[in-house]
Amino acid sequence: MPESATYYRGCPVWNCRDWIGTVFDKRASAQDSLRHYAKFFNTVEANSIFYALPPLATVERWMAEAGPGFRFCPKFPKSISHERRLSGADSETDAFIKILETLQHGERLGPSFLQLPPSFNAHSFDTLERFLSSLPKEFHYAVEPRHVSWYDKSDNEQRLDDTLQALGMDKVIFDSRPLFAAQSPDEAEIAAQSRKPQTPVRKIATGNRPFLRFVGQNSTPENEPWIKEWAPVINKWILEGKKPFVFTHCPDEAYAPYFARALHEQLKKLNPLLDPFPAMASDTRTPAREEEQLDLF
Repeated sequence: MPESATYYRGCPVWNCRDWIGTVFDKRASAQDSLRHYAKFFNTVEANSIFYALPPLATVERWMAEAGPGFRFCPKFPKSISHERRLSGADSETDAFIKILETLQHGERLGPSFLQLPPSFNAHSFDTLERFLSSLPKEFHYAVEPRHVSWYDKSDNEQRLDDTLQALGMDKVIFDSRPLFAAQSPDEAEIAAQSRKPQTPVRKIATGNRPFLRFVGQNSTPENEPWIKEWAPVINKWILEGKKPFVFTHCPDEAYAPYFARALHEQLKKLNPLLDPFPAMASDTRTPAREEEQLDLF
């Protein structure tokens, strides 16, 4: 595939037991889930690193299982972002950087993303700028602001965008509009609505690796309006030579690969140079367990 027609697609996790027999072959096991996941996706949000740093030996095993071309996107540990709030976190940051160095050496590192605490507002801009400026320049980063003050369409937002652009960093786009459009009795969706933020959506790229976290409903057809809205934006980034990183989330992660496939198929209509989405073990639009429920009726 031409280098100009590539993007990175992934999910928040690579291990979901409900993917066995639906996305993965039914003979797959939890132990080799990353190897199977990498057949469909070329990136993943390494969210587990937010909670605890893995041993370097574990990281090396991940790289071997994922294979060439795959990119991990580690989330900055909460000890840095939420506990230290970007101040006095030198030792924690140094330990995290060792993970990045290992992934970089193995050619498996994508952008690392820094999720700011919900209460970290624009009054703390100087703290954020100092921290970002101190990070090693050989890695790529994306920043996810959540407080509404970063989205004022005025000085705060412009100052952040200008700083990220000057540093060559991307701003994470967190689009949860499809999730909050749901009015269903689905317990997973109701729970997700209570946890997920409704961050304002800005379709801009401050760097060369646009970073989209796309949160949909479990029912893929319900996400179609937003899929059609995002596909031209992503394709435009690709045609501009950028390398978008797109992660599809669902309240029940069993459905995330189907959401990713629908987005890819819409994107391929605009960009025929993209490879087709690999065939799943069960080539249906929904996980097998939903089909079983429908059969009851």
